[in-house]
Amino acid sequence: MKKMGQCVAAAALLACVSSNGFAQAAGIDCAKPHLPSERAICANGALRALDARAGAYYAMLLEAKPVADSMPYRDFRDGVQADQQKWEHDTRDACGAQVSCLTNAYQLRVDALRASAAEHLGLTVAAAAAHEQKPAQPSIDYKDAIYRVGNKDVTLLGGQHTEPAAPDSAAQDVTRVVEPPEHVGGVLGGRPAVALFLSEEGAGSGTFYYAAVVFGDGRGTTFQIGDRIQPIGIAINGDDLVVSYLDRKPDEPMAVPPTVPRERHFAYLNEQIVERPTAQAAAQ
Repeated sequence: MKKMGQCVAAAALLACVSSNGFAQAAGIDCAKPHLPSERAICANGALRALDARAGAYYAMLLEAKPVADSMPYRDFRDGVQADQQKWEHDTRDACGAQVSCLTNAYQLRVDALRASAAEHLGLTVAAAAAHEQKPAQPSIDYKDAIYRVGNKDVTLLGGQHTEPAAPDSAAQDVTRVVEPPEHVGGVLGGRPAVALFLSEEGAGSGTFYYAAVVFGDGRGTTFQIGDRIQPIGIAINGDDLVVSYLDRKPDEPMAVPPTVPRERHFAYLNEQIVERPTAQAAAQ
């Protein structure tokens, strides 16, 4: 973990974690996992991604240094550690090896840690020296942008687009930004980009999810991931766009909640998102 002088704000710290892809679960030795929950996390890329995100916020709260390390701050830090240990024992480890339970526990934990960071961080982070700070990446307004979805361009305003499902129909097709999981920044094809999830739902029963990237010119493209899945994380890792989510077994009906972890890798080529073959497929 880099010091706060290198990753000052929440977004910067999470970018440091994301740049390493889905790192080994924070605080768990995946070479020697002991508990069922630890083995499940170490064996699951989606859970490792959630653990890395939760670990980023937790480390941020612990490593953020006040100008003077006063007793109230030490009390706060001790409270953060005690709360984390209680959550690990009473919530995370109580799930055992159940992926859906662990996923829900981590999503709630990320929300709680993020809220705590937002509440306390401004009071406890000492300003980094100017020479230590990295230059800010160009801001990309991903909620007000044009995305290529299927064979049409969809213009989002405020993160959403609504249009009639058919001429003279009262039913609406709605395309919107999905958060959580949070969008991430990076570089694809040599250009600064933002990666995120979009969803599309209409008069039918399906809700289709897309991995999306958008660039500084306000234009982006998408790749359909699946119907009624559960997005877990998205990251730009070098030239890869890495997407993790929960899906169903091939023989399970859509009414069954998704519990099967998936992780897929994509590249950005010729203004399109193209799935990279798995190692097994590439070897055949």
